Amino acid sequence: MKLHRKLFFGTMTCFCIITQVMGQQGKPAKEKKHHFAFYAGVGPNYYFNNIVTFKQDVNSWNYSITGRFMWEPGSLLSVGLESGYYRLYTVNISQPSTAHVSTSAIPIQLVVSMKFLKDWYVNFNMGQSVLLNKAHADGYSDVNATVVSLGDFAASVGYKYKFPSRFSVGAEAKAYLSTKDNDFNVALLVVAGYNF
Repeated sequence: MKLHRKLFFGTMTCFCIITQVMGQQGKPAKEKKHHFAFYAGVGPNYYFNNIVTFKQDVNSWNYSITGRFMWEPGSLLSVGLESGYYRLYTVNISQPSTAHVSTSAIPIQLVVSMKFLKDWYVNFNMGQSVLLNKAHADGYSDVNATVVSLGDFAASVGYKYKFPSRFSVGAEAKAYLSTKDNDFNVALLVVAGYNF
């Protein structure tokens, strides 16, 4: 009786191994995964005006450019670095003399990204930014000041369509907060990506 059991289990084990090996031979080879990606985005942004002096002369509509390098291991979470150029606001004054003022940010931030649904994702950024303040007034010398804001944050939600090749395109809504002067803006970006 014991010999029959051993023979039965031995035969079943061999059968399982053979069917597993034969099933593997019929499957195509796994396609190589590309775990790194670069994304570039551009689009308009809106600055929530917190300026007191010349508040009515502030142009809140400007533009944002972003670049993001990500490590995407194939799970729901991925991490990376993001930088770019955000034109936060401009001010144009004609009285008492003509003047132009602009403030821009260059963020350098750590990004944590999480996928949800199939092609949707949410990003959380934190890090620092270099704030560029420029002023030009007729009859006066130009002012160029650079300030570092150490605790800046951003969050975004986006949709990404992947082509069968390594390319992707999508759209992203991004909110950015610079804590140095409580500068806050939102942007709507068109994003292109490449996996390698």
